[in-house]
Amino acid sequence: MAHDYSSRYDPDTDFDRHYTVATGTRIRRWFRPGDGVLELGCATGLMTSLFAERDVTVDAVERTPSYHRAAVARALPRATFHLTDIDDFPGTRRYEHVVAAHLLNELADPLRLLRRIHDDLLAPGGLVHVSLTNPYSLHRLIAVEMGILDGPAALSDRGRALATVEIFDADRLEALARQAGLVCVHREPVLLKPFTNAQLAELPDGVVAGLDRVARRFPEHGALNYAVFVADE
Repeated sequence: MAHDYSSRYDPDTDFDRHYTVATGTRIRRWFRPGDGVLELGCATGLMTSLFAERDVTVDAVERTPSYHRAAVARALPRATFHLTDIDDFPGTRRYEHVVAAHLLNELADPLRLLRRIHDDLLAPGGLVHVSLTNPYSLHRLIAVEMGILDGPAALSDRGRALATVEIFDADRLEALARQAGLVCVHREPVLLKPFTNAQLAELPDGVVAGLDRVARRFPEHGALNYAVFVADE
C-alpha cells in the first residue's frame, strides 16, 4: 500500500502530532468499556496510546518496521501491534471500532478498504472512524490565492513526499463510504490551520489547542475532516 517514508518523517516530533492527538481524543469519546478497536496504519502508536488510556482492547496494524518497533516499545496495556500490510491482516474477529486515520488518502483504491471494513472487520452496530486532509483548509485556500497551489485538492511537495495519492473532501468521502455500505452519522473539523505546519510549529501548544477548539466555528475549513460511519441497515 503506502510507500515507506519513515526515514524522513517522525510522527512523534512532526507538527502532525497535534492532529493525531486531536483526532484520537475525538475518537475515544465514542468508546465503551470492553470495546474492541482496530487501528489501521498506526505508525509509531501515538494515537494508540490515547486509546490505551480507556478500558478497550486494541489491535493496531503497521507495515513499516521502524514505526512498528517504536509502537511496540510503548508497552501499552491491552494493545497488540501487528507488523503487516493492511491487506494481509487476517481480521479473525470483528471490532466495535475500526479506525482509519489519515490513511485513505494514501491508497490507490480507498473504496476497496472501506468495503473490506464493512464486510469483514466491523461488528454489528460498530463505528468506523476516518480522518482525512481537508482540501478546503484555510492554509490550502490561502496557498491557492498566492499561486502556490493550482487548486484546493492539488498535491503539495510535502504531500507527495508522504505518499499522498489524492486529497478529497468530506462529501466525496461520504459518497465512497455509501458505495461500501457505510453511512455517516457524525462529522466535524479538526484544528483550524491558517498557516503551514512549519509556521504553526513556532506557536505555543496552548495556541494550537485554541485553533483546534475554534475549528468548530468553521466546520468546512478545518485542517482535517473527521467522520464517523455505521453500516447501512
